[in-house]
Amino acid sequence: MGRTTARASVNQRSGAQEPSSGSYEEVARIAYELFERRGGVHGHDLEDWIEAERLVRARRGGPARERRGGQRG
Repeated sequence: MGRTTARASVNQRSGAQEPSSGSYEEVARIAYELFERRGGVHGHDLEDWIEAERLVRARRGGPARERRGGQRG
């Protein structure tokens, strides 16, 4: 499975939407930063990715989706 297909598959399962084109690298960088801030604890990759997508959309003025539990970052 290629990177694009895998990414689409994860997005479909999580309900996440692909941020605007060309931002994959930005989302990946931010998700990794979130991982590092948590001390490199594994097992939260999908949460980090969704949060990174939300942050990228917010920075670009797109609709920021509400996090589970009604929390907003």
